[in-house]
Amino acid sequence: MSGGIGTWREQLPDVLRGAQVVLSERDLYTEIPVPLHGRADQVFLAQKWLVVVDTKRRKAGKVYAKDVIQLSVYAFILARQTTALFGSNYPVASKGFIRLVTPHGTEYRPVQLLNSSQVISLWNRYWYLRAEGLRARPTHPTEMVCAGCPKRGNCPIGRRIR
Repeated sequence: MSGGIGTWREQLPDVLRGAQVVLSERDLYTEIPVPLHGRADQVFLAQKWLVVVDTKRRKAGKVYAKDVIQLSVYAFILARQTTALFGSNYPVASKGFIRLVTPHGTEYRPVQLLNSSQVISLWNRYWYLRAEGLRARPTHPTEMVCAGCPKRGNCPIGRRIR
């Protein structure tokens, strides 16, 4: 990889080979249409598309829903800030990568990012739960877990498990 912030020394997915790292460990934010912020690990410019990458250090190579949400928020912000950041309106790819660093090595897992409507819906849901004094945590509930949960009445999954 030439130019940009740095040279990548590990095996990259095909789409990122020859791409340029244009942001690394960079704070991102937007106020439009909702206020969001985050710190992107890396953003690559690959064939005139911005591709977000987030690194997770784990014992096992698993990708969680919260990882996809986090990466989606970065992409959502980038889509609104490309001109301010790069002086050009680059499109943001609908897929990103979770870079998993495990005791067995490093691998890149492609993930389908949430669209803008889904990110805004999650933002609205988060603030609704906060207003109710509840917390939003993406989980995969079971009947045993849901039975004693005080959030069950407001949870679409908890209501289905009866």
